[in-house]
Amino acid sequence: MAEGDTNKHSVAMSEKNSSEHEMNEPGKTDAELIKSYLRKTDLHLLPLTFAMYFLSVIDRNNIGNAKAAGMDTHLGLHGQQFNWIISAFFFTYIFCEVPSNILLKKFGARVWLPLLAVCWSILVACMAAAKSYETLVVVRVLMGVFEAGYVPGFIYMTSFWYTRRQQGPRIALFFSAGVFAGIWAGPLAARLQSINGALLGYQYIFIIEASMTVLVALLMLLVLQDYPSTARFLSPAERAAAQRMLEADRALSPHAQYSTRQVIKALGDWTVWAYAIIFWAAATGGATQAIFGPTLIKAMGYTSTRAQVLSAVPSACGFLAQLLSMLLPRLYSHFSIWIMLFSSCACAFYAIIATTNSVHVRFAFLCLSNFALSPNMPLVSVWMSHNVLGATKKGVATACTVMLGGIAGLIGSHIYRDKDAPEFRFGHIFVCVCNAIIFVVALALHLYFRYENKRRDMRDEDFDAMTLTPEQVDELCDSRPDHRYSL
Repeated sequence: MAEGDTNKHSVAMSEKNSSEHEMNEPGKTDAELIKSYLRKTDLHLLPLTFAMYFLSVIDRNNIGNAKAAGMDTHLGLHGQQFNWIISAFFFTYIFCEVPSNILLKKFGARVWLPLLAVCWSILVACMAAAKSYETLVVVRVLMGVFEAGYVPGFIYMTSFWYTRRQQGPRIALFFSAGVFAGIWAGPLAARLQSINGALLGYQYIFIIEASMTVLVALLMLLVLQDYPSTARFLSPAERAAAQRMLEADRALSPHAQYSTRQVIKALGDWTVWAYAIIFWAAATGGATQAIFGPTLIKAMGYTSTRAQVLSAVPSACGFLAQLLSMLLPRLYSHFSIWIMLFSSCACAFYAIIATTNSVHVRFAFLCLSNFALSPNMPLVSVWMSHNVLGATKKGVATACTVMLGGIAGLIGSHIYRDKDAPEFRFGHIFVCVCNAIIFVVALALHLYFRYENKRRDMRDEDFDAMTLTPEQVDELCDSRPDHRYSL
């Protein structure tokens, strides 16, 4: 061997030995490395994504606060125009979620999610300059294009970082940011609309809240990482331990390629659409509470500013319920049972609101209904994430699930009509029926998954993933013989 080759070989061996020593990190067990990995990952991913979802919900729904602050009177809106302004957002929101998740896989979450946020926040600020109904409709349509990708993007992103069991409380925490936004949206809007300046009160709501979103988006660009295998904040040993953990749980691989076959599988799988129907029905109640909360409370006889502040109370109840949903699957692992329990309670509460004339009873059950509504969106999202395998199929299934949530916003924009004030019975009965649908669909999924698990147990097929390539295993999706559905 030539002297130069000998030197290169020596350097390579030295680097390999150094790398192996670094990967092993003597004195640390796998459990300790995983604990360190989760602590660092949570610190880098969760605070900013939580904050951004908090702001995205405020940006999406501050049109309701702007109305309470006098925007409709200033712009001369009449009839159903305000409802169409709200629903315009969801026309594009519905159709852009699947393409957005495909683009997220291509560009990475670190770039894609902040880019979406900057684009929609610019549009929120533009609403402050809108002078007509038509302008507001156009801006809201464009907002839907960019906001569509954030929620399914976050859920999809966590599939690369966490096991299915670890995903649950983190997705629940993420969704709680939306209800948490409801606590602060009213008081924040009340404070912003009281600014004495050159602009009208509702214009300050749009501009200042949009500026907050841009700031968090820039921080996300600096802090977020795409995958554990490329994360700079992890040591090589933590990356290796995380990879072993994720592979053992059949979590998604960052190396998995886009598969048209899996797209077709996802779109043709009735269980994917069943999850989506549950998400739609749950989101219908959540969206109407977020947008029309101040309007419903104002119709009870409160002033505009007082209604903005009081709208925080039902949202606070929902926030507590979503925090509770982080713990419930650990107490009893059947997601379907929890979903049926909460939906039946919400159904009963809305029936009471629709049939009573007492203002105090209506307000009390508005709070209780928000408590019962709020856990089902994170619960069904985690349930879906547990049961759907395959990198592309899970991305499409996630987007489809949230996509129907967009339809909830589109329909929900028109169920609380001005002509039904002050009781708004039609809207309350509609949400009551939605929760009955949740119960029926969750029961159907529970019975099907229990049957399918028993069928696979009885067949007892031999399956060794080690005899297949990772691509072949990924293509099997959730039909692989060793997969058992969570109930």
